Amino acid sequence: MSKKTIARTTTNLLLHIHVRPNAKTNAIREIDANNQIRMDIAADAQDGKANHELIDFLKGILKVPSSQLEIIHGHRQRDKVLRITPTTNTETENDYIERLRVEISK
Repeated sequence: MSKKTIARTTTNLLLHIHVRPNAKTNAIREIDANNQIRMDIAADAQDGKANHELIDFLKGILKVPSSQLEIIHGHRQRDKVLRITPTTNTETENDYIERLRVEISK
């Protein structure tokens, strides 16, 4: 059984993604049928540059300030877990997945 791509804790959401650094552009490559997310990040993986670029890229898509988006696991790995602190309790996991899907269709 695979872990959920996005899961709710008491006050936060946890987003599991796979990142490929050193890509040509920042892009969401794929969200498969199981909502597994694969992303390209243009920044180099040296000195946390790709992590910073990932946060900057996702905050615009997910419509949350960078202070509410944090990498909590996988700082030096391609598989990462990000904590999202929603601005309201009415936002669901599906709202965030849909925002990511809209970005793919652009």
